[in-house]
Amino acid sequence: MESTRVFIEFLMVLGLALVCGATAQRLRQPVVIGYLAAGLLLGRANPFVSVGGEAIQSFADLGVTFLMFSLGVHFSFRELLELRRIALWGGGGQILITALLAGTLFTTIGFAFGQAVLLAEIVAISSSIVALTLLQMRGAFNEPYARLIVGIALAQDLLVIPFLAIVPALTGESAGEIGLEVTRSLLLAGAVLVSLALLGTRVVPWVLYQVARLGSRELFLLSIVAIAFGVALAGQEAGLSFALGAFLAGVVVSESEFAHQVLGEIVPLRDVFSVMFFAGLGLLLDPEAIARNWAAVVAILLAVVVVKGFTTALVLTRLGYPPEASVHAGLYLCQIGELSFVLALQGLAFAVIDADLYNAIIAAAVMSIVVNSGLVSAANRVVPVLALPLRTAAAAEPELLPDPPADDSPLRGHVVVAGYGRTGRELVRALERRGFRYIVIDRDPDTIRLLRRRGIPAVYGDAANERVLQAAGIPQARVFAIAIPDPLAAETAVRVARRLNPVLDIIARADRRVHVHRLAEAGATEVVHPSFEAGLEMVRHTLHRYGVGIQEIQALISARRLDYYEEPEQPEE
Repeated sequence: MESTRVFIEFLMVLGLALVCGATAQRLRQPVVIGYLAAGLLLGRANPFVSVGGEAIQSFADLGVTFLMFSLGVHFSFRELLELRRIALWGGGGQILITALLAGTLFTTIGFAFGQAVLLAEIVAISSSIVALTLLQMRGAFNEPYARLIVGIALAQDLLVIPFLAIVPALTGESAGEIGLEVTRSLLLAGAVLVSLALLGTRVVPWVLYQVARLGSRELFLLSIVAIAFGVALAGQEAGLSFALGAFLAGVVVSESEFAHQVLGEIVPLRDVFSVMFFAGLGLLLDPEAIARNWAAVVAILLAVVVVKGFTTALVLTRLGYPPEASVHAGLYLCQIGELSFVLALQGLAFAVIDADLYNAIIAAAVMSIVVNSGLVSAANRVVPVLALPLRTAAAAEPELLPDPPADDSPLRGHVVVAGYGRTGRELVRALERRGFRYIVIDRDPDTIRLLRRRGIPAVYGDAANERVLQAAGIPQARVFAIAIPDPLAAETAVRVARRLNPVLDIIARADRRVHVHRLAEAGATEVVHPSFEAGLEMVRHTLHRYGVGIQEIQALISARRLDYYEEPEQPEE
């Protein structure tokens, strides 16, 4: 049966992607290379086993949609303002100069004008996923150059949107025609964006609010997927690309109070179907076509590694940043990104490029990621050498680095209270009286809006959702109080919070004896069993009425509490 064949192919791709991804991880390479390799091994390079591309491409389209939607949810004007100098001048300058130099190179060696423009766009965009993964693998998130990389990545992610908008215009035969079509595409994108902003800021938050009030996680997830595909289709009907429409759907959601929960729900879907996206790219690779176009592969690879890497370092140095930090940023960003793959697919769909050139782009992308990882690994030896010539080009102004986050951040050393029921309210009341800083997490949208109207910091979402915990500042918190009734969600919240903050003091509520031990094993510092504690209070009151001394009562209760929480698990009373 056809459906059985599709599922078998899906399983083959996932299984081999798992093996190749794990192999890439062990070799300290980005897992994206493993996914591409899995597709290549199951595609035209394999004469024994071949997977059809149509079904996998359908799954890959889902990956593109969720990838662009999550990028839109990530988009924040506040983040861009915090890094505006790097993003605007560093990112904008890097992209503009890289695109001009690369476009000139590609035009000179014989590419058509539209192809040269598309290739210049592709070369100018880096993979924020690969760059941030390498930063994490090297433990370099606190290095000065990390914020340079994040700022430029923000600018690149933002400029992908107009890049996608002008791809259909690149089929024009002259620069004048392309210029007119580019202007039309950008104006159309702007008009759609304004329309969605006016409509989406009212309709989408209202829809999410009504669904959230139902208290069903499944319905909330369905509403997210419906919004993502609905807005994407609306954008496509308006003349934009489906990918751009998915991004705009994410932007509409990003400013709502549900953004953190939305991102947490959509990321697993994005990650699973993104595997199919990258594997689908590998399936389309044609080794024979690559061999026929080896010169194009080399030209693209040189433009990515040499032109973009040098341009990034030079622009940042001229802006006054230290040459060493600038070179580090150039090394981390000298590869072709996952969004460049989206651009390449768009170019292929609109016949801007043919299949041979598409294969050359994908081959150069894979090689650039491998070279990029090797350069980052050798950064300690390479950076001092590459930074020497940049010192003469450094600006006369003082060397500047982005200001670090302020130590007096309102979300540092605070208490995170998960659940604003009876238990959570009492804790918040006590914290309020003593003037301690805190933030509340709750799944009831009415509760969140009420708290915010009262000036109480609150985050909508599931306490077991990592994105929600990060939004509540768990990595910087001192205490995490879990007062939610769902035992599985509470246990997951403990494990996630413990991973995000190993020194966090976690106190959790358990309504049954079996959950006391499970929460303790998950990493809770202290577990409270409300029924048992109520029993101890009754013991205290009764013994006191019979004249037993307070110290004796306290000693008895303390001993019993220790026995109860420490003794092996017993059947439920």
